[in-house]
Amino acid sequence: MFRKFSLVAAAAIAVAIGSGDAMAQTKLRLAVETTGRDPTNVMLGTFRDELKALAGDEVAIEYFEGGALGDEGALAELIRAGQVEVVSMGSDIVSLDSRFAVFDMPFLFGDKASARAAMDGELGEMLAKSLRETVDLQVVGYGELGFRVISNNVRPITKPEDLKGLKLRTPSNQGRIVAFETLGAAPTPMPLGEAYVALRQGALDGQENPMSVIKEFSLFEVQKYISITNHVYTPITLTMNGRAWDALTPEMQDKLKQAAAKAGEATRVLSDESDAKLVDEFKAAGVQVNTIDADAFREAAAPVAEKLSAVVSPEFMNKVMENVK
Repeated sequence: MFRKFSLVAAAAIAVAIGSGDAMAQTKLRLAVETTGRDPTNVMLGTFRDELKALAGDEVAIEYFEGGALGDEGALAELIRAGQVEVVSMGSDIVSLDSRFAVFDMPFLFGDKASARAAMDGELGEMLAKSLRETVDLQVVGYGELGFRVISNNVRPITKPEDLKGLKLRTPSNQGRIVAFETLGAAPTPMPLGEAYVALRQGALDGQENPMSVIKEFSLFEVQKYISITNHVYTPITLTMNGRAWDALTPEMQDKLKQAAAKAGEATRVLSDESDAKLVDEFKAAGVQVNTIDADAFREAAAPVAEKLSAVVSPEFMNKVMENVK
């Protein structure tokens, strides 16, 4: 079922399909849940701009941002149906291919350099192959949401026991839910756009996201504590409908990949800039920021690996673990 998918959104797609001139153009409909400087929107917006620079009038692009066509769950349905061609997705890519649940493994990567090397190398290739075989979607490129941190209004999170009973907003993917249940929290799936009000009203205690997202959605305004857990790394997957990809000429496919590579780099730059400045910005806003006992968290999170292996398959998990060593 399409979530948050309105008649207005359907009409917008119909207009997009019917628009354009008589030129032999590649018509692409691009959609993303977020807006502004959120990394998934930066990924898709940069891709759009770079592709226009490379292809000019060879492409006609319709751009739907800010959840105009629904949240990531709705966009997953739309891209499979061919009603949009390209989407920029974060955690909810797992709704299309359960093997992306490997990114719900706490402390899979020790730093950004190792995560980026894995995404640019064999791990990225393995996941792209799996996505194409599973749901006939093409990975055009990868970007970066980054390492996630935890914010809440109850107490600073310094050790695993501090998570006990905290009602935390998470994405809807089962792997993230399992990870936080294992650590003693009460994960609560909710669309990101609803988190601010839920936190302000006390329906949630906290949430977990990269710092750039906490900034873009102003979540720090309604949180007392931010704990630099860096518990999972989340990539951005720029995904295209497989049939639409196959219909492109090799030359146009190459232009899309070039544009995606530049977009991915833009998100990595944003991630580094955000991590460098936002701790001080959050502190200046009155938020208490702290680090954690990382060893204690790694020990507490160890059982998650076995549970996620059942989701992605033990064979695939073993390959991932070998790849990221």
